[in-house]
Amino acid sequence: MKSVAVALMAGLMAVASPASAQSSNPYGVAIRVNDSVVTNFEINQRVLLLQAFGTTGDLRKTAEEQLIEDRLRLQAAKQAGLTVTEDEIEAGVAEFAGRANLTGEQLYQFVAQRGAARESMQDFVRAGLLWRNLVQARFAGRASVSDSEIDTTLNLIVVRPTQSILFSEIRLPLNQQTDAQTLELADSLSKSIRTEAAFAAAARRYSRAPSRARSGRLDWLPVAQLPAALAGQIMALQPGEVTAPVTLGATVGLFQLRGVRNDPASAEQVISVSYTTVNIPGEPGSERLLAEATDLINDVDTCDDLRAESERFAVPGYTDHTQTIGTVPDHIAVTLANLDRHEASYYTNTAGTLSVVMLCDRTRDLPEGTRDNIRSGLFNQRVSALGQGYLQELKGDAVIVRP
Repeated sequence: MKSVAVALMAGLMAVASPASAQSSNPYGVAIRVNDSVVTNFEINQRVLLLQAFGTTGDLRKTAEEQLIEDRLRLQAAKQAGLTVTEDEIEAGVAEFAGRANLTGEQLYQFVAQRGAARESMQDFVRAGLLWRNLVQARFAGRASVSDSEIDTTLNLIVVRPTQSILFSEIRLPLNQQTDAQTLELADSLSKSIRTEAAFAAAARRYSRAPSRARSGRLDWLPVAQLPAALAGQIMALQPGEVTAPVTLGATVGLFQLRGVRNDPASAEQVISVSYTTVNIPGEPGSERLLAEATDLINDVDTCDDLRAESERFAVPGYTDHTQTIGTVPDHIAVTLANLDRHEASYYTNTAGTLSVVMLCDRTRDLPEGTRDNIRSGLFNQRVSALGQGYLQELKGDAVIVRP
């Protein structure tokens, strides 16, 4: 089901469409990657995994690209003398499953019901573990984080301006099949809208955010509760002007400034938020999907209610989060900024379906372990970027043949 699928697909490296025709020989060689091969069977199995994880787009193309990259990862790890044990693989499966509040065995059952073999799940995790170990060993020195960098990040979190802004929004969902048209529409609206009335009309017609019912208009929001980059773009406008298209998770947004005000200074500013998310299964863009999300929101009054009501789905799944405001993903931060404690809304997630989010609390204290989390987050960001560059080098040097 897609409530599990969305949580799991955070571990995937690409998102993209339904599988095309299969080869008549499932065990025949489909792709050669240096001295390794990828079989049709492996491609078909990866397609089934992608479907289980709720991936959309050209699934066969995505499966082929992932398996080519997995071969390169395995080859590089072997050359470096790295291995993983079966116990480490099982721990990796459990870690992956935990993103959807499942055990490893529950994940195996989930994908098996959709035709994917246990071994295919293990192969997927093996390549990821080896690659993680390789890039951390290779780039740890270049990705280290100093105490001063952590202090700088903390200062940005704690010290924020006391201003609020009044603006309107249009949020358009992105998916691999229609991205070009959506971005073209967003660019056209950004360049053509000149008045609040025109923006309101466009929001009612095109927006897929809850605010469309209010013509895209939002109430006054403290700058401190918004993603810094987005707040900066909006505040750089004159009233009535519209931002260029802004990508926020699985949506592209347009924002029109309506006003800016100075708020009374406060020594006690909100630093962190706690919130709960539930992924709603359904067909992307369908009215039924929207109805399911709306019904869930209407049926709950607290975060405890939301957790309990997630059980109404075939495979229940909720995720609790406690984060400093500056580390909340932008698309969620914008949604949370509009909520009071125990209010809920929805947003389009990376699977193209909807996620319900409820604000549990705003606090003026840093969560326990904040410094360690900041260090880990910055380190992982740097290692990931360096690793992606290394993978592109491997791909550029590889001999890849499709017989």
